[in-house]
Parts: sequence; structure tokens; C-alpha cells
Amino acid sequence: MNDNGNNEWSRREMLAGVSGVALAVGAGGFGLSGTANAQPTPGLPQSVTAAGEAFRSGSLSCRELTQTYLNCIAEFEPKLNAFISILNDEALATAEERDAELAAGQDRGPLHGIPIVVKDLFEVAGTFTTVGSEAFADRMSDSDATIIRKLKDAGCVIIGKTNMNAFAAGVSGTNSTFGDVHNPWDLERSPGGSSSGTGAAIAAGLCLGGPGTDTGGSIRVPASWLGIAGIRPTSGLVSLNGVYPRSHSLDTAGPLARNIRDLAIFLDVMAGFDPNDPNSSLAQPRLSYTKNLDKGVKGLRIGLVENYSLTDIDAPVEESVRAAADTFASLGAEIVNIKVPLLQGQLNYAALFSEILLYEFNQILGDQFRSTPDAERLFGPIVTSNIADGSAVTREQYEARIAERPGVLAEIKEVFESVDAILTPSLPTTAPLLNAAAQDFGRGRQFTIPFSYTGLPSVAVPCGFSPEGMPIGLQLVGDHFQEGLLLQMAAAFEAATDFGMQRPPIFCKG
Repeated sequence: MNDNGNNEWSRREMLAGVSGVALAVGAGGFGLSGTANAQPTPGLPQSVTAAGEAFRSGSLSCRELTQTYLNCIAEFEPKLNAFISILNDEALATAEERDAELAAGQDRGPLHGIPIVVKDLFEVAGTFTTVGSEAFADRMSDSDATIIRKLKDAGCVIIGKTNMNAFAAGVSGTNSTFGDVHNPWDLERSPGGSSSGTGAAIAAGLCLGGPGTDTGGSIRVPASWLGIAGIRPTSGLVSLNGVYPRSHSLDTAGPLARNIRDLAIFLDVMAGFDPNDPNSSLAQPRLSYTKNLDKGVKGLRIGLVENYSLTDIDAPVEESVRAAADTFASLGAEIVNIKVPLLQGQLNYAALFSEILLYEFNQILGDQFRSTPDAERLFGPIVTSNIADGSAVTREQYEARIAERPGVLAEIKEVFESVDAILTPSLPTTAPLLNAAAQDFGRGRQFTIPFSYTGLPSVAVPCGFSPEGMPIGLQLVGDHFQEGLLLQMAAAFEAATDFGMQRPPIFCKG
């Protein structure tokens, strides 16, 4: 029981069991590591739309689906370690309410009764919001983040708060307090981060989606390494009110899901101006993101950037992205080679990471870190390193990088006068081992940081598998507020391939 009397599997109980779980997984004690073999789609509804149809036909209740997911979480959580808290009683009570509403003719829309998970940096009233850190282990939320309120109002059922890199610092999925999250395709490999638990739960079939955040890749990285879909929206499209910040000028929030239509359904609910978020944008399209998903790509122009899109990437990734470009061409898109000097070596990705992201992170958390006894243990090694690196950046360096931003943005936006989207890998590699060196996780900045810096939207969708059976993702980048067009392109690719239909060995089959 937690402090509110609810049957929440609390972060205290998780802390008590972390060491044993980590040791068992690391030693291969569950017998599930090694090369993953894709599994056929099982009988549970595999999309928001399918679940909604089942609810409305009476062939499945929200409570039944929620209970099935909770049963699978109980079975797989010792292997995946995807959750910080599991909201058993709250989820079942909400599910019963949603069933009663449908029976009474009250339908909240496509997300009515849909079970989701929430990254543990979103405020959810009545839950501990730890931001993945022992330093915040007792931090109770008394209100909902705007995005959570919207999802609740749309009918979603929150079944748990998910594990993450502490303070969203990093893309590894490792956590020194709550234990590492494991990739359901291969337990010894990273799920990506920092939205690691959310991504792993979706990939393992423990829910139908959930919100993540993306500062330097924290939606796109897990989407790519877990074989699911994710979108980093245009900066300002989705409210960050009630979301613990990593970098004020680079943070975004967006959905992760198993397919593109589900992404669009979630984004319909999540997007919108919020007066409580000073960075929320008024310049937002209000057309449903699902409206044009079936229009295809005929006549659209997709750019491959010379000396960038296919440079410094592993061979299986290159092969998959080249094949994806051929698929788009077969569907009627024009694939064109383009030159974008800023992406071809002019931008210093490491400097953007340190002189903006880490500088702002130090401004947000540095004073609290330095005033906390035993801070290195409580905040963890990645946060400790980030604070040290961020504190070494001068205000002059930071302001110089920020001052360059409008010019960089103008030059990048010129690209969209000749193409509708840029095609790249989501990442240059498949998922590395959880104990890989920091530089193995840092290689992907070339495909993530530039579009964080420019605030451009990008969607990640599965495009292949490595010889070892690990997922590979592609990234489509568009002009500001062109999420609908990007989702339209990604939906066409998804419909022409079966990569997103494959399931890992660890997957909830009901």
C-alpha cells in the first residue's frame, strides 16, 4: 500500500528488489537473452483502433484488457524492469468506469478505455513522480501535467509509471537507483532512453502506448531500438506544463505506440496550445492527424542528404535505409539527393549537446545537486557527469550557440522548399549492450541533436532488422508543424512493409 492507501507497487518495493533482478538478468538467469526471433502477432488487440472496436462490440471489456496487461506485467517485470510504480487498483477502477460509461452511451472518443503507461517525469496526481532518481523518491504529485489531464479526459487508463534514465539524462536505459530497463528483443541490450520503460512496455505488449519526452532523442532512440513508432513533435506543439525539464530550449513531449495510426490518435489528444506553458505555440494546425494517413506518398519528394543520411552508419542500418528509400520510390515518391552543408559537417553536434543541453540542465538542477549531501549516489553517475560538464560551459558559450540558432534554422528550412521530408536512419546502430561504453550511445547524436536544435518534427518507424534480429528504425524529418505529412509518409511505408508487425520473444499474448 502506498501513502494514499492505494495498491500501488511503489518505488520502495522496487528499490528492495532491484539488485536481485539486475543480477539475475545480467547472469542470463531467465534464459531469454541472445538473438531475438520475431514472433507472429498474437490474439490481443494490437492497436488502439482494434481495442476500441472490441470494447464497442462487447467482445472485450476495458477491465479485461487492463487486467490482462497487469497479469503480463507481473510475469515480465522481473525480466524487463520497465516500471517504477504499477497502479493496479487505480487502473482497474478507471477501467470499470470506462466500461460503465460505454454501457450508458457515453463515448469519450478513440482513446476511451485504452490502457497506457506514463514516463515517470510526468506529474500524475496521487502518484510518486521520481524522475527516475532516488533523490526524488518521495516526491508526490498533487496535480496532473497538462498532457496527462488531456489523456485522462480522452478516456485513457494509466496502468503504471515507467522507468527511465534518471532526470532523462542519457539514452542508455540504465538507472543506478531503480535498475536498468531491458530490451525485450534481447535482455542484454539497451532499450534506448530516456523513455526506456515506456518503450519497453509498448514493445513487449504491456499497453497500447504512452507519452514520452525527447530532448536529444529520448523518443526516437527507444522507438528505433525497440521496433515501435514514435514522434518528436515541433517544439511548442505539445504542452510541457507538469513535465520535469531536461533542457528548456530543446525539450518536447510526444507519443510512442506500436503503429503510426495510434501515434496520430495520441497526438490528436496531446497537441494544443496551453497558456500554462510559456513555450506553447499558437501556430498549430487543428486538422486531425489521422485525416490523411491513407493518402500515400505519390508525388511527394523525399531527400537523402549527401554525406549525411548514409554516412558513418553500420552496414545493416545502411542496407535497411536504402531499401526503405526504394520502397518509398515504389510507392510513387521521388527520392532526391540533396546537399545540406550544415548537416554535412558544419554543425558541431558535441558542442550543441554540451553548450546548450548540458548548460541548461545544470541551470535547472545544478544548485540542488551541489547542495545535496551524498549527491553522486542519490542522483547517479550520468547526472553527476552531466552536471560537471554543464557547469564547465560559460554563459558566453551558451549565448553564442543560442544566437546562431536563427541562422541555422533558416538554412535548414530552405531544404523544405525542394523536398517534403528528409530521410535518415533514426540511429546509426542497432541497440548496443547495456554495459556498452558511453561513446557507443553517443554515436546517434548526428541524427537526433540537429533536429532538436532546430525544433523540427521527426517520426521514427521500423524499417528492418539486423542479422542478429535487432530492430532498425528510419527517421523522417519535416518542416515545422508538418506532423500530419510525416505521419502520412510513415503510414504509407508501414502499410507496404511488415517490420512493425513483428514481436519480440518477450511479448504479452494474453
